[in-house]
Amino acid sequence: MEDKIEKFQPKLVLCPTDFSEMATLALKFGKMISTGFEARMLVLFAEHFDPPPYFTPSQEKKLIKSMERSRKAATVHLIRYIKEKLGEVTRTEAMVIEDRPGQAILKTAEARNADLIVMGTHGRSGWSRFMLGSVTDRVLREIDRPVLAVRFKESEGVTAPVFIKKILCPVNYTELAHFALDHAVAVAECFRAELTVLHVIESPSSEESEQAAHKTLCTWIPGEMHPRCNLREIIRRGESAEQIIETALSLGCDLIVIGAQHKRFSDTTVIGTTTSRVMQHTPCPVLVTIGKGK
Repeated sequence: MEDKIEKFQPKLVLCPTDFSEMATLALKFGKMISTGFEARMLVLFAEHFDPPPYFTPSQEKKLIKSMERSRKAATVHLIRYIKEKLGEVTRTEAMVIEDRPGQAILKTAEARNADLIVMGTHGRSGWSRFMLGSVTDRVLREIDRPVLAVRFKESEGVTAPVFIKKILCPVNYTELAHFALDHAVAVAECFRAELTVLHVIESPSSEESEQAAHKTLCTWIPGEMHPRCNLREIIRRGESAEQIIETALSLGCDLIVIGAQHKRFSDTTVIGTTTSRVMQHTPCPVLVTIGKGK
């Protein structure tokens, strides 16, 4: 790499919530991450209400006063919710703002310089969802910093175990992959987790042996990363997303760390197909490191 990438060391973790089970599970992951890295945690609740067009100025003033009382009550409820779900709340801040959730998250992340956003997702499949769907999808399309998307399983709910012992980081030798690997190593080092670095040979016509590919992968990984964590390299052949998901399942991974490139699509942006498919179908949380593309 030409430029040295600064070590991933989050100082502020932003955790949006809507008090749902999905958001509560993500909140627990946010607490684990913030505790592990000794970071502060900001728990955000956003609610938006547009007054009806027929409201008179006096009615709008009354509405504003009512909303202010509601915001104070929501803040009290948010603090109580955090204490109930997390217990110890040292270095944790509660924030309630009046705005649309997606916009609130993006604005707050920028204003407070959050280093990581931790959000819940149902992980439903479907191309339309990634074009039009949830708040998590919008944040991934527009954010310029890492997002940890926590997959919510209806069968487990908030009782799902929260830990990181095995991490998978797929790489393709790009600068973005190196950026993702740096994040994966930092998380593995923090939680003393096993890190598997995966490279997938996609081309069916490739004559490169797996032994040669493994040597290339080992050479690509900076030598200083090995002493920081328990790291190993593996090679697979096939379609990238399928191999990433199958490898994560076979190894029993607790986290996938993968890079995503922002690409223009009409008047919006999308993230790469491989990252999208992995997020849709993998059973474990996915830490997405964001890069900007054309």
